[in-house]
Amino acid sequence: MFKKLSILILLLFVSNQVSAQNPNSESEAFFVNVFISANKTIYVETEKTAFENIENKVSKIIRNKPFKLDQKIVYRIFADENLDMGFIIDVNQEMLSAYNENVIRERYLLNTYKLNIDGQNWFESIDMKKLKSPESTN
Repeated sequence: MFKKLSILILLLFVSNQVSAQNPNSESEAFFVNVFISANKTIYVETEKTAFENIENKVSKIIRNKPFKLDQKIVYRIFADENLDMGFIIDVNQEMLSAYNENVIRERYLLNTYKLNIDGQNWFESIDMKKLKSPESTN
């Protein structure tokens, strides 16, 4: 009887531990979006930004957002496919200068002329479901 009771208690303990480890317990990611048009106009979220101000804008966005513990930040760069990759990487480095802990970087190269994307409402023009898988780096 004691053996059966101890096995039952052990099974209950193990099942409780397994159910407590919810796979969705990881906090949802926080996205910071940047758009670079074909003529190198930069928008951090919806605000037109000079290259020199990217770090300040990204830093301000992150500082003003309440975070959960261990929340990932995803820097998404949407850039014209004809831009020099060096310029896109420079923009990425400016973003990392603002905040670089627990960050994932995604790059989307777009044909901005064909998609008719430019201006302050650029993000509304993008259908995320139709985009190719991003080039991600940690």
